[in-house]
Amino acid sequence: MNKNYRFILVLLMGGAALWTILHFSSPSEIDNIPAPGTPTEMPLPAGDGHQAVSSPTPRPTPTPEVEVTSFGSHLRKIGDCLQIRNSLNKDAELKFSALDDSLRGELGELISHNLDWKNVHILLPTGEKRRLRMEVEATGEEATGIRLHYYGVDNEDLPVPLPLTDEQSLNPSETFIASLENEGKVTLREGAHRGIYNRGAELYYSERNGILSDLEISYQGKSVKCQNLQSAKGICSCF
Repeated sequence: MNKNYRFILVLLMGGAALWTILHFSSPSEIDNIPAPGTPTEMPLPAGDGHQAVSSPTPRPTPTPEVEVTSFGSHLRKIGDCLQIRNSLNKDAELKFSALDDSLRGELGELISHNLDWKNVHILLPTGEKRRLRMEVEATGEEATGIRLHYYGVDNEDLPVPLPLTDEQSLNPSETFIASLENEGKVTLREGAHRGIYNRGAELYYSERNGILSDLEISYQGKSVKCQNLQSAKGICSCF
């Protein structure tokens, strides 16, 4: 076999082997796996592609508290108006006893303290309403007494007089008044008094359920008047 023949035979065998490799080989499945770190496409959600963000629930605005002026500040105003150095107590209760305690050192003791008028509202077990009204009434040239009036109430909440004898009506006993009040539940007590201090000061005040509502004091040509003391609009004025 000459050299040319062997060279041709080697070429033919090499070509056949190369054709076999190219024809039967296929890409490996591992080539289809993305390399680490390769971004992967993900389907977008349906809609406009924007994520909804929930708004935080607004907190309710706190209701401002109404500051009610203390009776202590009114006591200071009373002293300023009357130009006296009455004792002061910033924690004083809105009661006549606190007022009297504040004034006694400058005005002295009360030498006169009398009822001017009084109302009592009563609710009977039947649902009916009763009203008691007591007021000062002249009984002679210089004499006075207490006159009691007794009322029912109509559909418009207006008083309807109920009969009382003269003995029951004029200067009624505490026992008789209590018997009328005990017929039901007392829903309101209000009244007014007048007084005189031994240094000449004149006093008028009214109460509602035991709490001061209004007052007026005159002393040595000066006066002070306090109104609506049970409300935030309570005020004392000088005259």
